[in-house]
Amino acid sequence: MTVPVPSVSNRITGTRSGPVVQAGRVGDVHFHPSAPPRQVPRQLTAVTRVFTDREHDEAALDGLLTGLPEGTAPVIVITGACGIGKRALATRWSHRHAERYPDGQLLVRLRADSVGGPAPAAEIARSLLLGLGEGQGGHLPWQAADLQALWRSTAATRRLLVMLEDAADADQVLPLVPANADCLVVVTSRSPMPALAAHGAHHHHLAPLTPVHAVRLLARILGEDRVRAEPAATEALARACDGNPLALSLAAGEAVLVPARPLVHHPALIAPDLESIPMTTALALTSLPEPEARLLRLATLIPAPDLDHLAVAAATATPAAQTLNLLHELSARHLLEHTGRQSARGDVYRIRPEVRELLRNPADARRRVVQCYLDHLIATAQDTVQRLTPHHRILPRQHRHHPAEPVPITDDRTAQDWLETIAPAVLPALAAAHELGEHQAATVLVHDLWPLFHRLRRTDLSVTCHKLGLNFARLWGHRLAIYEMTTTLAISHKRAGTHQDALRLYEEGRALATEDQDPSRIAQCTAGIGATLYETEQYPAAEPELARAIELYTDLIDRRGAGLAEILLGSAAARQSNTDLALPLLQQALTDLESLTPPDPLNVARAKVFLGEAQSLAGQHDLATTTITEALRAFADLGHRHWTAHATEYLGQAAERTGQTESAADWYSSSQDQYRNLGATRDVKRLHDRLLALLNR
Repeated sequence: MTVPVPSVSNRITGTRSGPVVQAGRVGDVHFHPSAPPRQVPRQLTAVTRVFTDREHDEAALDGLLTGLPEGTAPVIVITGACGIGKRALATRWSHRHAERYPDGQLLVRLRADSVGGPAPAAEIARSLLLGLGEGQGGHLPWQAADLQALWRSTAATRRLLVMLEDAADADQVLPLVPANADCLVVVTSRSPMPALAAHGAHHHHLAPLTPVHAVRLLARILGEDRVRAEPAATEALARACDGNPLALSLAAGEAVLVPARPLVHHPALIAPDLESIPMTTALALTSLPEPEARLLRLATLIPAPDLDHLAVAAATATPAAQTLNLLHELSARHLLEHTGRQSARGDVYRIRPEVRELLRNPADARRRVVQCYLDHLIATAQDTVQRLTPHHRILPRQHRHHPAEPVPITDDRTAQDWLETIAPAVLPALAAAHELGEHQAATVLVHDLWPLFHRLRRTDLSVTCHKLGLNFARLWGHRLAIYEMTTTLAISHKRAGTHQDALRLYEEGRALATEDQDPSRIAQCTAGIGATLYETEQYPAAEPELARAIELYTDLIDRRGAGLAEILLGSAAARQSNTDLALPLLQQALTDLESLTPPDPLNVARAKVFLGEAQSLAGQHDLATTTITEALRAFADLGHRHWTAHATEYLGQAAERTGQTESAADWYSSSQDQYRNLGATRDVKRLHDRLLALLNR
């Protein structure tokens, strides 16, 4: 096959957005997927305009940047009490040094005290990678270890500042520290982390503001004229707040709302002797107008680590526009923390822990809020599943409180963004559903979140959620739901590499389908068993399962199901040297998949790459190179980086079979580089072994 190149001088001219094609020796064609343009993230938030003092602290942090160690990124941990200003200091200081880290500044919240618990290290690594532009389209690794490996590989060649807010412990932080002294990790935490100190981290404890600077902060919020008019009351207010910036801000905010009241009559000066933050928070709550108070009370019942206005509107039965204004007002009063803006969700807020502790609601209010919130999640998840995986089965649902103003899922990117940002809320929502006996809603939510697990490769979360989902389905007692949860959990186990669990679940699913006399589901489970055996290279055991699946799919006139099973059966035959059976099977698979409406270009390309492998094993070397090259081009055009790496490896195998050792080594090296960029550690090792065996011949 002749592949055109832009220039006969072996230089690529012009602008290309797809793979780079390089012609080497005659007969060899090499695909090198062009690296996507690097994003330079600037994720640090703005610093409040009333930031006060901390010059001494900033100087101390500056001193920690001298004499940095080699080989690993320096880690600076800023500790201190709630509301003491850790984030403000870390953000201001990081902005000052941002130019030292030209490849970007990243920000991730570790959620030490959040609903649902701290963020796991794999989730943080995923967030960091997405911030750098990796994994667009959902092509990040499946495994948690591979995600962390990809993060370390990506950070190893860049100069990055990484800010990790609200860390729970060293176990969250250590896997994320790059082995690159040109990076810097800034951590905020309420408590010191001795385990980090043992790895060379520097700790800086943040103390309360001095009385002078506490008064200065009040003046910047209240205005100089008001402070000059009542200096004694201002100083007393500063003392009552114990120099805590959050408490000072809350107290000043309460005073701003009543400009005619003298500061000497401020409630904080006549309140009981309590800790500054609970006291000022309680005062701020008591002065809230009823609309804000109602929304805040109900919002604390939402089982989520953070909130957006559409979720709060749905859960509290408040119009979305009004909810947006009320959340902004509560944030201005420091009762909510604005944590940023996210695609598909807009402004995102977090309820401060001390606020949550002070508010109490009746049990019946919680049930309705959780029901409405679950219905909001389900309605949005259903929109994403219909857009991203339209063939996924829909389970019966209750439609109790359909959101009046749903999340606008307008395209694939919006759907994926919503799923990515809502992922930390899934387990807290399921826990609340289980507690309240909302088993049908919990089952439907897990099932409708399939694109999160399938398209965005959240295998770790998928196994956990589908185990819960299967339990919920059994408690619900709905037979189709039990079957669906059984088979989707099997798929999750197969992708996680726990194949025995996958086989057991597929057998359970097939038994259910057989009892129901449902040939479509029997075919699905039979194909799943065959695919799992194929993945573990148990080809003789896989073949009868796959052959039976093909018979069932053919009787059902399901060309897609038949085509996918034919790919695996043909490949199994080819790898056992039975190319006479393999070639017609794979050609039939290609024919079946090319006939689909709507088309399925990814699986058409998969059929081609396996057909090319079989042609190579049959000695049809030129035809094999042509077929695999066509598949490689299709994978590159689809932006599917994993299959691009696979196809590159198959070209190496084809070259090796013809004795083209140098060409095979080139292909293997290219494939290994692609796997390394994807964080696919097992694939990298396999290619390393292939290259070693090739060079030792």
